[in-house]
Amino acid sequence: MGVTDSLKSAMSQATKKATEYAGSHKSQIGAGLDKVGDMADKATKGKYTSRIETGRDKAKEAVNKMGGPKDTIQGEATEKPTDTASDRASDQPAGQTPGDQDATK
Repeated sequence: MGVTDSLKSAMSQATKKATEYAGSHKSQIGAGLDKVGDMADKATKGKYTSRIETGRDKAKEAVNKMGGPKDTIQGEATEKPTDTASDRASDQPAGQTPGDQDATK
């Protein structure tokens, strides 16, 4: 098996795992898309609101098509994700430490 075949196999496995993960975490992804959309809208001072909403809605549609539980991402363009106690406890994005956030700035 050549290098190309190995890469194709690895990409296929990675795609399958990412699809399964995304399909089983639809609500978290939807909340993240809402949060990012709100941040982008605020950063552009509402200038691109309709384009941001369209992009977010298309991203949610793509996630809903993925495998996993049959539930779908809920929410309209104006609906914001609900805060959880863990969200209020830390301003860090999920899975990031304070050092990670500094590296992304």
